[in-house]
Amino acid sequence: MSGNLQVGYGNYNTATASGALDTTLVEDKVGLRVAFNYANGDGYIHNIAPNQPDANSTDSIAGRAILLVKPSDRLTITLKGTYGRSNPTQAAVYNLGTGVDGFNPVLGTGRKEKGLGFFEVDSERLGHSYVRTMGSELTVRYELSDSLAFTSLTSYDHARQKFTQEGTGLTSPVFEQPLDTLYGNRFKMFNQELRLTYTGDSTNLQVGAYYGYDKDSSNSYYWLLDGAAMIHQLYDQIRKSSAIFAQADQKFGDHLGMTVGLRYTWDRSSYKNYASYVTPASNYTGDRDTNSFPYDTGSYIHGSYDPATGGFTSGPTIPLRSSALTGRAAVNYTFDDGQLLYASYSRGYRSAAYCGQCFFAPIDTTKPEKVDAFELGAKGRFLDNALTLSLSAFLMKYRNSQINETNGPQTLLVNVDKSKVKGVELETTLTPISTVRITLNGSIIDATYQKANLLFGSVAGNVVPYAPKFQASGRIDWEVVKLANGAINFTPSFVHSGKAYFTPYNTDNGNGNLRQDAYTKVNAQLSYDTDAYSLRFWVNNLFNKKTFADGLDLRASFGYDYLVAAPPRQYGVSFKVNF
Repeated sequence: MSGNLQVGYGNYNTATASGALDTTLVEDKVGLRVAFNYANGDGYIHNIAPNQPDANSTDSIAGRAILLVKPSDRLTITLKGTYGRSNPTQAAVYNLGTGVDGFNPVLGTGRKEKGLGFFEVDSERLGHSYVRTMGSELTVRYELSDSLAFTSLTSYDHARQKFTQEGTGLTSPVFEQPLDTLYGNRFKMFNQELRLTYTGDSTNLQVGAYYGYDKDSSNSYYWLLDGAAMIHQLYDQIRKSSAIFAQADQKFGDHLGMTVGLRYTWDRSSYKNYASYVTPASNYTGDRDTNSFPYDTGSYIHGSYDPATGGFTSGPTIPLRSSALTGRAAVNYTFDDGQLLYASYSRGYRSAAYCGQCFFAPIDTTKPEKVDAFELGAKGRFLDNALTLSLSAFLMKYRNSQINETNGPQTLLVNVDKSKVKGVELETTLTPISTVRITLNGSIIDATYQKANLLFGSVAGNVVPYAPKFQASGRIDWEVVKLANGAINFTPSFVHSGKAYFTPYNTDNGNGNLRQDAYTKVNAQLSYDTDAYSLRFWVNNLFNKKTFADGLDLRASFGYDYLVAAPPRQYGVSFKVNF
């Protein structure tokens, strides 16, 4: 039997625990591994609203168990079960109004008027982000011979989420409930894959088939501008996916290798059991009350009221079909001293999809997304293995990329005709002496739309959101001194990101605030490590950099840019014991 247990404590009153246990139930036949993770802490965005919790809290617990059974030398059965639950307070909204100094003309106030700091919010009815997941996975592998094996992979997952949110981040003197939402979803997912593999001295082959089923049952509510618009939306979205695939890996002598793989996928989807309606303003209560949406009083946008059942009649089922041939081809050459050169091409595909949040607009569907990806690269070790280098150049050409676009309170799913991402990536590790290892990674990326007409005009030539031109990260693993049965280790690190936009419009159409300029964040940890235990002190975002992680245009409907702050400085201590 072996395992480990770790406990920790950090600022914002955050307690953590994790552990794992491995044991043999029947010698050489049955083994079991169980593991868990726990975290609970206050929010790192201070909420000045009376009697309200802080935003961006931590509240999660997860566990998994893996049972390995080997009835014979040729048969291996692996069963895995997982459970997870989280219920943190919602991410805080940084409300940057369209008026002077960020004043919000719709809400009649602003962050400056409230005296809010960067890591503060003023949210009454602060929501929570509840998620519960349960899953199981069964893998059965049977070796038909020394070179031929059959594998079956079966999984079933169920998830439930309920996200409640106060969407302005400001208590308004004009509106009591300007923007509240509740997103409720239940997910069911089943996957089955059958695979036959052949492993030879220079040839590896695999062929297989796949079937997948997933269902999203959505039940969402919107409370807008004190009852001016109170919307209830429901739908079921079902997708059935089937595929066949094959791949061959061939070595030609000691240096040259090739891979060729093909996959054909069929996707069949349906959008059914749906309705959306506006409930009368007379039902407004000022609370996040789902009883304010009776079916019989609604003005229906999709579907209709069914007096026979007291429920609703769905709009007509919307079917969606798509399919694609995808694949990969690669070649590599390995030199006598271990250096590697490679080149690859792959075709990727994402199935056609529905605009799930189209509660006002027609329920649009998108075209399938396709990408052609090319990559050239080299990897190797140099200076008596003291230096490791990996360098690659890539080009990805997208057609019909599926992106989200905001239109008032709705988020629409639309296609972008053409976009292109090209760049280079470098990963390097240097060990100048046995006690110091330096790791440095970097990328230069040019990601742009080539042909793209959206609701508010063309974005051709604009930078793809969340794709900074330059990114870099690095760390130093330094064994400072050996002490007793262990060593004191110091590990400083940094992350740098260039400017990133949060919208495909970049700075066009008044979107200049929906971006994050270039920044660098520094992290560090100091630890004492032995084979039996470790004591670690850590800090993230050491210099407390103030940055945004996301943004959304809500100016036309609610008078502000919706921004989300990235975490402030966080620090703590943890202790881990191995047994």
